[in-house]
Amino acid sequence: MQCYADVMAKTRISISLDPADADLIRTVAAEHGLDVSAFLVMAGRKEAARLARVAASFADIDDAIATAEAEADALTWPPEPDVHPEEAARIRAEIEVARARSAARRRGGTAA
Repeated sequence: MQCYADVMAKTRISISLDPADADLIRTVAAEHGLDVSAFLVMAGRKEAARLARVAASFADIDDAIATAEAEADALTWPPEPDVHPEEAARIRAEIEVARARSAARRRGGTAA
């Protein structure tokens, strides 16, 4: 029977570390019964997943910023002195929705 590791293609990546970091990684990996490669793959996957969660948690606000920046390019400057009451109400409502979403994320939940 052929080993799964023999079938899977591997890619080699070379990294440079300070000697102290290399020693720490070797020590911790060995303490957990892992070779350095397995330890770094595990740590890399964990960090990649964490960064993906961070990006996802900011996706709504990143979209809102991109939309606002795109809309800002179309604005006249200086702005008209009077803003229509309906437009002011729309802006206030959008701000409240954004604040509610932000508060929900901080609490670990979601807001509609």
